[in-house]
Amino acid sequence: MCDTLYRAPFFGKNSDRHPAEPQSLCLVPRRDKSANMSRPGGELPIQDSGLSYLLSKPSWIWGGEMGINEAGVAIGNEAVFSRFKPDKGGVLGMDILRAALGAASTAKDAVDVICCFTEKHAQGGNGAFKGSMYYDNSYLVSDPRGAYIVETAGKRWAWRAADSKDAISNCYCIEEDYKRLDAQTRKEIAPVNERAACSDEADPGRKGEKESFKAHVENRFYLRFSKGEARRDLSLSLLGKAVDIQAFLGVLRSHGPFDPSKPWPRHMESLCIHSGGFPASATTASMAVEYRGESAIVWFTGTSYPCLSLYKPVILNRGVFRPLWPAYDYAEGSASSLEYWNAQRAWISSSRAAAKSKDPAFAAARDQAQESLAMIAASALSDMEASGDEAALAVLGQEVQAIVAGWEKDCGL
Repeated sequence: MCDTLYRAPFFGKNSDRHPAEPQSLCLVPRRDKSANMSRPGGELPIQDSGLSYLLSKPSWIWGGEMGINEAGVAIGNEAVFSRFKPDKGGVLGMDILRAALGAASTAKDAVDVICCFTEKHAQGGNGAFKGSMYYDNSYLVSDPRGAYIVETAGKRWAWRAADSKDAISNCYCIEEDYKRLDAQTRKEIAPVNERAACSDEADPGRKGEKESFKAHVENRFYLRFSKGEARRDLSLSLLGKAVDIQAFLGVLRSHGPFDPSKPWPRHMESLCIHSGGFPASATTASMAVEYRGESAIVWFTGTSYPCLSLYKPVILNRGVFRPLWPAYDYAEGSASSLEYWNAQRAWISSSRAAAKSKDPAFAAARDQAQESLAMIAASALSDMEASGDEAALAVLGQEVQAIVAGWEKDCGL
């Protein structure tokens, strides 16, 4: 269960997975362009454009929960549950997400990649770290110019432009406001005169009233457990105040009506989900993108529970990622990055740290350290845009390292 948010110029996602499932950030370098996307278990029929990307991924799968590529295309996906039975041998939405990052140089291109693949190929597969869970997928896709929401159900799909403040969760949210539909669903809920040759679902030539995509495909039984509608409402209520990166990260850290010291029974109504109760879910990683023109600052925790974590910066400038936290290993499959994730989880368990974010002194120290990191990252990006001076980045990286290490030491990590 997850939440993906957009508040121009910010994109963010909390990845909610099994509480014991490690997740780390990796930098996938540029590759030679190939006919199809290569992955363990076989190719995907999506052309690999060779774009580099940052990917936050669970340790055991090829795909990722969220990421951003060198062109500034960021994608987060959500599990959604439709009336169509998922294919147990189908492709995980996380694999589709990774393939789209490697293929698409604009957000709209990524939307087209996702929709084309969904309509022609089976999605599904077991997306659970422990046990089994099969589902459809929705996506929030952004770039420096705007964002889109894509929702799928079996081989059906719909998309619309995202509002300036928008969010997706574990529920469908596209109703009669879709811009495009797959051909079969168009016939069923947005019939048009064939002679009209409509380019989108808003064009004239309709034979009947438009119907809701959400109502047409959703299996509402699962909403009782996912609480997706409640979390999306919470996101939308908070995004209006997210006027800077600190406030936006504050939304990702929010517990809403949930008390993190009492994980049962309302943990699924929180954006920063703490483990406890049913279903077994917790925020195991968080990422945010701060667009600055065609450049960006990417923020990631590398740990679970963003309310107990600092977001560390990676600079994206002129199509190149430059991490500013030198203590982290950004290689895919890195043992040390997973050890870092596990160490934080052990600290949470051994010190009963889950309720620390309620402590005003803890929150103030965290936010002060985060503000310092934001100032350093902004300075680093400014230096890169002005002079391209790589030497200055090393100095600023040491400052980032000192702030992160000092804060974590004070916390007892």
